[in-house]
Amino acid sequence: MLANTNIESTGLNLEKAYRKVMKAVIVLFSVTFVLLVFPWLTSTASAGPGGTSVKGWVTRFDVVDVKKSVAWYEDVLGMKLSLDALPYYGQVSYPEYPDTQIGLNSNASPASGKATATIVVNDINVARDSIVSAGVDVEPICSAGPDVVLAFFCDPDGNNLALRQDGITITPPLPYCGAPKCNNCAS
Repeated sequence: MLANTNIESTGLNLEKAYRKVMKAVIVLFSVTFVLLVFPWLTSTASAGPGGTSVKGWVTRFDVVDVKKSVAWYEDVLGMKLSLDALPYYGQVSYPEYPDTQIGLNSNASPASGKATATIVVNDINVARDSIVSAGVDVEPICSAGPDVVLAFFCDPDGNNLALRQDGITITPPLPYCGAPKCNNCAS
């Protein structure tokens, strides 16, 4: 077989190949951009039990007076009533995160002390100061592990709550948190 000695023909083939490669690169970058901007497109498996889709999370607390508790969560934490079955039950959430809620259940024996609803914030100091300014006793910020800090407090019925900030290192190191305690609450 003879080699192609026609320079013009070889130049056209290289130009066609270059265009095809550039189109492929543009498509690759476009697909990558879409997948990075819309990560839910890449979800292939559901995270819930048995492969179900998790629609949200509700942490339930027993409280003595649901109406008073809803008012406290609204006034102190800035949450909004999202499910109204007052006076027996109510759910509160942040409007921006409606699938993560706290359920407030009427019960004469509140404060089981076994659950802690944790609010993840971007600035734990500002959040803590805001809650303290509402008259709530908030424990000092403590370390929950590498780059995670917490500050525990309680609702009026003695249920454990915490503020959490991720990705923060405080020097000198803070004391380790240990188990949440509502010993700063009047139950």
